[in-house]
Amino acid sequence: MKSRMLAGIVAVTVVSCTLAYSQTADFGTDFAFVAGDKTLPAGKYMIQVLENNLIRISGPGGEAAMVINTRLGRHDDDTELELVFDKVGDKLLLSEVWYPGKDGYLLLSTKQAHEHAVLRGLNRIK
Repeated sequence: MKSRMLAGIVAVTVVSCTLAYSQTADFGTDFAFVAGDKTLPAGKYMIQVLENNLIRISGPGGEAAMVINTRLGRHDDDTELELVFDKVGDKLLLSEVWYPGKDGYLLLSTKQAHEHAVLRGLNRIK
């Protein structure tokens, strides 16, 4: 009985960890960008949704974590990762993350006037 219960707990833990880290993707930029309070240089990065309401970005410029403000309703059927940056002056601020086929994550709500730059797939900005 105890071994069954332990096996069940282990199974639930493994599934939970797998789900928590299942939203992971790689992307690359040829420009520096701001993630949270950190400026990250151009390069290849990994972006990951963590179970504690955070998104982590890690790569050659180090690591940054951003709090997920809210979820955003899916507006299209893109099949690639999509990152939205708020463009303020010469800075690009990571503001939204969209995984293929899933609702998005709002990370930053810029109040001042800004434009958007969208990175789709691995290296394409539009």
